[in-house]
Amino acid sequence: MDIPKKLIIDIEDKDNAIGYFYTSEDGEKSEAVLAGKRVIPVPENERSCEIYKLLGENCDVIFCTTQIRDDFRFYPVPQFSIFAVDTKGNCFGTIGGIGDIKDDNYPVGYVNRNGMFGKITDSFKEFLELVAYYPHWQEVIRCEQMGESYDLKAMEIGERENNSQYLARQREIQEILKVSKNPKSIELLIANIQGKKEFLVYSSKEEAQKTNTFLDICSFD
Repeated sequence: MDIPKKLIIDIEDKDNAIGYFYTSEDGEKSEAVLAGKRVIPVPENERSCEIYKLLGENCDVIFCTTQIRDDFRFYPVPQFSIFAVDTKGNCFGTIGGIGDIKDDNYPVGYVNRNGMFGKITDSFKEFLELVAYYPHWQEVIRCEQMGESYDLKAMEIGERENNSQYLARQREIQEILKVSKNPKSIELLIANIQGKKEFLVYSSKEEAQKTNTFLDICSFD
């Protein structure tokens, strides 16, 4: 009996799947990878907190409240826990599990409305540092992928000119979240988007099944 080295478990159909495990055949290990989407909304009793308003207004990061899984028409491998969207129809989530600024074990990725996707930071804290001080990071990605030149200082000046409250809100975000500007944020962003693609996004589960072996469709005969 042949068992693939990597098996995919769909969390969208199996919401009680909670982790990774291994099975072996003649000493060969087979890794089980959780895949699919979760939406992690802000608890109702926290939605009025000022930080969510500030991140939406200054960084175009709108934390999930009423969004549901069916709002996002794609299928990720490994699992993608969506915690925020933006005004352009893009979404952000942790890759491989659910994490936050205190439990910082998972990288953060994005999926945009045009089907582009990728890991952007190695942790949720790095994500907050990126969006708080470089809200133009998506334009940096576009320029990098199109081979166009860009000027970070000019981008920051543009943020200030277009948003009279930009610096004041930035200081409030810094105070509330206890984050500071990381001068390497853009360098780390570029390294992530140019690195090995371990986060993949398909148009549907059916499309993912063409190149991955799902545990629920495996034959062990």
